[in-house]
Amino acid sequence: VFPSNEKIENINDQYWTLRAEEIPEEEKNIGPQDRLIHVYHFTKDTAQNQMQIQNFGDPFFLVIHEGEALSEIKVRIQKKLQVPDEEFSKWKFAFLSLGRPEYLQDSDIVSSRFQRRDVYGAWEQYLGLEHTDNAPKRSYAANQVGKFSV
Repeated sequence: VFPSNEKIENINDQYWTLRAEEIPEEEKNIGPQDRLIHVYHFTKDTAQNQMQIQNFGDPFFLVIHEGEALSEIKVRIQKKLQVPDEEFSKWKFAFLSLGRPEYLQDSDIVSSRFQRRDVYGAWEQYLGLEHTDNAPKRSYAANQVGKFSV
């Protein structure tokens, strides 16, 4: 996360994959006990008796508050992503650390899972939203736009 006054030309894009997202007004003043966490959409693929986590869609940041239960966080996520109740009720929520999901209950205090501040890789710890990937699949031809020879 870069400060808003950071000049974009100072960022080494050879090393970082950059993503820009607007910070909602209610997340601009983070308290000392609040955490900014990564949130990813994922599906589980069980092949050869091994569980594989497949991330998809657009990840995002979310501020979680000390003592906040998953049920409260779910309300904010549903509002942020504008997911209909019927679809959202099928989603599962998990704390993922090093690719292993620990499924959460509505009463779980999410901030207790994100205690370490020295975790730098986004993939190391994140809140996972398990659900089917409903995004339309792009055909091979659609992905080849602009790639043609004369």
